[in-house]
Amino acid sequence: MPYCEHCGSQLNPNAKFCTNCGAAQIIAPAPPQPAVQPPQYYAPPASSPPPPPPPPMEPSYQSPPPIQPPTYQPQPPIQPPAATLSYDSERVIGVLLFRKPKSLGRWDTYTGVITGQRIIFAQMTQQMMNDAVKQSRDQAKAEGKGFWGQWADQLRATFGYSQRYLSMQPDVIVAETPGNFYLNNDSIVEIKVKLKSLDRENTRNEFSVEFHSNAGKYEYHMDENSDSTDLLKKVYGDRVKMPFGYFSKTINIKL
Repeated sequence: MPYCEHCGSQLNPNAKFCTNCGAAQIIAPAPPQPAVQPPQYYAPPASSPPPPPPPPMEPSYQSPPPIQPPTYQPQPPIQPPAATLSYDSERVIGVLLFRKPKSLGRWDTYTGVITGQRIIFAQMTQQMMNDAVKQSRDQAKAEGKGFWGQWADQLRATFGYSQRYLSMQPDVIVAETPGNFYLNNDSIVEIKVKLKSLDRENTRNEFSVEFHSNAGKYEYHMDENSDSTDLLKKVYGDRVKMPFGYFSKTINIKL
């Protein structure tokens, strides 16, 4: 409610004079009212024409090429596999006759039994050698041979006795005598073969054979024989080191 500016009496909002003191009243103009905006209504956007339909797809299917009849090429005959030097079985490949020197010109006799996995050093005891010599002597007598014939057969008896190992099982050979032992083939690093003369004229020679393995070095003597060295080279290949300038096939040649 408005009040009189002179006496402070309450006035009628539209009074031009104060009813108490009669003073004239100044009526303030009403504040301007904001213009009324017309209501806004949502107008959807103008619809655009639909896109043209995609062009028709060409079929991608293609007919398969005609089936060609199979052509057959003649196959070459199957060749048998080449002999290999790496043996996987315990088959006995061959035997070698070794001598291990002792004092006073004596020696122990061993048979080197080579299998696909190891070389077995089978010691021939004195009793075994006696049995071999007796068997050879008795056979020579039965054939009517004289003294020298019997003597030659006795010399061959030792080597002939070792041939029986070709038909024996390796485990049986190892267990035959307490002095038998073996080296695995893959443990042998090198085999050194040296030529030694047995007389001043160099007419009789023998081989010194050193087996260098992870278990140590083992040295034996054997007769100069190309069959023996060929057997070693067949199984152990480049690990066999022959004397320099020495060649052995059918005939031994020394330069």
